[in-house]
Amino acid sequence: TGGVQQEQQTTETVIHQTDSNTTSTTNTITIQAEKNQTAQVTISDVNIDVSGTWDAAISAEGNGNVTIELEGDNTAKSGDGHAGVEKNNGGNLTIADADADGALEAVGGEYGAGIGGVDMGDGSNITISGNAEVTATGGRGAAGIGGGCLGKGSDITISGNSEVIANGGFNGAGIGGGYFGEGSDITISGDS
Repeated sequence: TGGVQQEQQTTETVIHQTDSNTTSTTNTITIQAEKNQTAQVTISDVNIDVSGTWDAAISAEGNGNVTIELEGDNTAKSGDGHAGVEKNNGGNLTIADADADGALEAVGGEYGAGIGGVDMGDGSNITISGNAEVTATGGRGAAGIGGGCLGKGSDITISGNSEVIANGGFNGAGIGGGYFGEGSDITISGDS
C-alpha cells in the first residue's frame, strides 16, 4: 500500500538550504520523535519565513526528544499563533551547537513564543546548550523562550557557552511565561 514508512534514525540528518543568505523559503520543517527515542537533526543555513501564514517554521512533534544542531546562519519566522521553533513534542527540545559554527534567529508569530509554546500553549523542557548562538523573539503576549500568550514557561535550561538573546513580546517574559503565564525552574549556567 502507498503509505509512509517510518524507520528508526541511523544516520545524521542534515537539512541545508542553498542561497539562504539572499532568499527565504516557505518550506517548513517538522521533526517527529517517537516515544523513548531522540530525533537528531542538523539545520544548516536555513532561512524559513512563513510569517504571513498560519504555519510554524520549525516544529518538534511526537512523544520523544528532539535535538537540533546548528550549523551556519539559520532563521525561523512563523505565522500567527505559532512559535518560531515550536515545541509540541512530549520530551525535551534541545538546541545545541557543538562545533561553535552556527546561529539561530527564531521569531514567533503573533501570540507565539520565539522558541516554545503556541498561542495559549506552554513551553517547557527546553534546553539551549553547547556554543549555541540564539536570538529568540516572541510575538505579542508571548515569551522569547517559553510560553505563548497565556502559556507557562518552565524547565528551561541554558548552559555551556551559549549566547542567548531572548526578547518577549508585549507583556511576555524574555524567558518564562507569556502574558498571564507563570515562569518557573529556569536555569542559566556555565559561561552563558
